[in-house]
Amino acid sequence: MNLRLRAVLSLGMAVIAGSFGCSSAQADADSAGGAAGSSGAYLAGASNLGGGASNLGGGASAGGGGAGAGTAGVPGSACPEQLVPRLTDGPVLSLPLALVMAGKPFVFGEPNARADGGSLVPLNLRFYISEVQLLQSSGEPLAVDVLTAGGAPAPYGVHLFNAEDDASSTLRVRAPAGDYTGLSFALGIKLGCNQQLPSSLGDPLTDVSQMTWPHTGGFLFLRYEGRYTAADGGSTEPAGLPPAVHMGGDITKEMVPRVTVSGAFSVPASGSLEKGIDVVMDEVFAGATADIDVSDSAVGLLSTPESIAGERLRRDLPKLHPFVLQP
Repeated sequence: MNLRLRAVLSLGMAVIAGSFGCSSAQADADSAGGAAGSSGAYLAGASNLGGGASNLGGGASAGGGGAGAGTAGVPGSACPEQLVPRLTDGPVLSLPLALVMAGKPFVFGEPNARADGGSLVPLNLRFYISEVQLLQSSGEPLAVDVLTAGGAPAPYGVHLFNAEDDASSTLRVRAPAGDYTGLSFALGIKLGCNQQLPSSLGDPLTDVSQMTWPHTGGFLFLRYEGRYTAADGGSTEPAGLPPAVHMGGDITKEMVPRVTVSGAFSVPASGSLEKGIDVVMDEVFAGATADIDVSDSAVGLLSTPESIAGERLRRDLPKLHPFVLQP
């Protein structure tokens, strides 16, 4: 049995046992995945808000096109840390990610005024980007390498955006010179990596990422938490504004959604190009509160509001535009 799956099954039994007062629940949880009990490995992504939905179903949007590209880094590995680069030199496309809400900067950790007179403080916002493709005028997607700030291939081909870390606010890829009509990427990580134990992986796929998901196994793809204060000082969120969104998948099937960012740009033959992308939080909130029946993914004790909001967002993403290329 897959090591990750075995650990998840063990942890799931512990959660259920704990719910009924079984004294062996903690021991079972500590044994799940080896290091889980000693290091808090499975608690980093939980945020004190409760569990995630189990066996999330629905319209999976498997990463297409270049989904398998670059996996030759370690023969036989489903989640190689070191990838074989497609290009070893050439122009770099830098894509700074800017948070916006209602057309204005959405400042992390500070009160952001809302039209209803209240304010919203984002307390946590993180998401993974992987499997980046540039869209050619022919319509054929072109898979490209995700880079570190130093220009090396990013570990696992994954970029972690963390609103608390300015260094993570720019996505970089090595792009062949040419004209493009936009780009697309997976908002999350591929199944082969999602099935691994965080203790067996390096950054950005570790417990330190705060993206581990203890309730079903695997990783969160996007995590948001915020604090709303009404004009009268109350804390009840208005409709359409979730206090938390935890979007993940399922370690038994590919469920990472893809998003498309439309907009023409030209990569020069040498040097670099910077093209900003707005992260439109209005669209994230709209997807998380969409009128979508996700009861097929709500499994007993493991269903919580933030994970249900995340599943609604995952299913609604194909109709949304949470990432917009700046002019």
